[in-house]
Amino acid sequence: MARKPEYNPDQKDQSNHEQAQHQLEENAQENLPEYGYHGMEVEPFVPTDVFPSTQVRGKRAKKKKKKRALWGLLIAVGGLLLAVGGVFAYLVLLNPSAQFDGSVQPVSTEVIGIDDSDATPAPEGPGAPTPTPTLDPYEVISAQADISMMQNIVNVLLIGVDYAEERETWGGKHEYHSDVMMVMAINFDENRVDLISLPRDTYAKIPGVKGIYKLNASINCGGGFDAPDGAGFLKTCEAASWMLGGIPVNYYYAVTMPAVKQLVNAVGGVDYNLELSYRIAGRSYEAGPQHLNGQGVLDYLRVRKNVNSGGDLNRVNRQKEMLIALFDSMQKQNLILKIPDILGSFDGQLFTNCTLGQTAALTKFAYSLDKNNIGMHSMTGTITNIFNWNFCLTDQTNRVKIIKEVYGIDVPRELEYTADYARYRWADIIATQYIDTTRPLVDFVSEALAVDDLLPTMEPTPEITPEPTPEFFDTTPPETLPPETGTPQTGAANTDSTGVVRLSAKNPLLNEEFQQYSFSSRELFNDFLLTLDLLEEAQAIARKEASYYASGKSNDLKQATQDVKDYSSHVKTTALQLAMEFGYSTSKFMWTYWFDKDPNFNEVKVDFR
Repeated sequence: MARKPEYNPDQKDQSNHEQAQHQLEENAQENLPEYGYHGMEVEPFVPTDVFPSTQVRGKRAKKKKKKRALWGLLIAVGGLLLAVGGVFAYLVLLNPSAQFDGSVQPVSTEVIGIDDSDATPAPEGPGAPTPTPTLDPYEVISAQADISMMQNIVNVLLIGVDYAEERETWGGKHEYHSDVMMVMAINFDENRVDLISLPRDTYAKIPGVKGIYKLNASINCGGGFDAPDGAGFLKTCEAASWMLGGIPVNYYYAVTMPAVKQLVNAVGGVDYNLELSYRIAGRSYEAGPQHLNGQGVLDYLRVRKNVNSGGDLNRVNRQKEMLIALFDSMQKQNLILKIPDILGSFDGQLFTNCTLGQTAALTKFAYSLDKNNIGMHSMTGTITNIFNWNFCLTDQTNRVKIIKEVYGIDVPRELEYTADYARYRWADIIATQYIDTTRPLVDFVSEALAVDDLLPTMEPTPEITPEPTPEFFDTTPPETLPPETGTPQTGAANTDSTGVVRLSAKNPLLNEEFQQYSFSSRELFNDFLLTLDLLEEAQAIARKEASYYASGKSNDLKQATQDVKDYSSHVKTTALQLAMEFGYSTSKFMWTYWFDKDPNFNEVKVDFR
């Protein structure tokens, strides 16, 4: 049975708690500036109270292997939470109000170190003052926790941004995506946590933004990871909420790649058995047992080798296994004693919209969470090359099942984001592109034939067989001409000094122009026009079937989509033949449609490279 954290401090030892509370208040008053907010106060946690946990499923079978992986993941996340929220137990934090001002700045990681080497020894003997009792970490965290939010289910989105400083100067992309997204559904009533992984390549709707996007582009649609007031992270939360069928996701913690590297270095690295050899950015790694530092772990998490068979899901699994190893490394050490190093490792690389009290509440909850009460889920799907990119087309049946299991509610399938509908949509886009790119060809051939129709056809002249002439024999002797008269001249020919006869006029028919395009050429054009008509008709039918599909009605969308694809292929083939026949440059065709570069289609341009 999992031990619930003691939410009511009165149930603890009263005197010990009062001393802890008194000491904490003195620290807050004497050493810390005013804890304030500026325009972006989040008070307190807004529970997902429209989905109370009383509706949540009954007992679930324990999947210990997954639970252990999830526990490792939660502890890694818990390291972040402890580093931020548990600091009052051991540290004096500088300027906490600056961490949560209206612009959602990165959490400050500057820490005051405590050096007692020069401290004055405490007096001894009967008259010595009573020493302040050592504070129980759980008591201090509990005193700081905002317990008003600890009810029902609260969703917190964990975000990993693929930002690294070296990417500012390289020749590749200069946009950074939310490549790791995981919803942490915290059920305070049942004392359990469910982590729901959202694949980065998911074909998803970004609320309020028109176009076709991967889920990891949500941060870009919000203005990027460095957008004012955390707008990029909040847009990612909106997209995660859409994935959950509208269940609110109001809070987030986000880290960049350097934070991962610095975290591993802070705990002294990690021992790991590499299953492959690889080379990345000039650094080589051999398969087998290795001790990896922060850079080594980051390289391993990023390497794409041997991912062809399973797409990006293989890399996700690799990340989970590394988290387990990282957890083991933390467990062998005293994680709490590492708080100063862990806190310092996130200098400018940790972002959140949670207050310090809310973070302390999450830490308090995680402090007593039984690892068997951690569930792990993934909204996986089929990796498909579509829309000119590799997208993960979510298994909607699995998605609905996960939401039912975690939140106890039924949500509809997002039918317009199923594999069938995505294939229809892409076929429709390609068909429109083919029709548009061949319109100039139609105009070109139509004009050429219109001119050609004005010319006469070249028809063979019939040969007339002459009537036989009766033979006639003239008995009169030929007249002898005088020598000076010479050869008789004719108007049809003349002779030169050699006696060669030359034509004096050309046949006027030799300069006449005739029609250049044959009957078969004209039939090819007619066939092309017919195919265009059939494609447009198939498009209209498919769009009608798609509307039936989206509304859950009986439909034949698969066949309609196939018809569109078949006619599109025939249009392309015939267009290329027609272009060669009529001398139209094939370089004028644009068969590929880059929707992400079309501002009229994708409202926000995102570089998916």
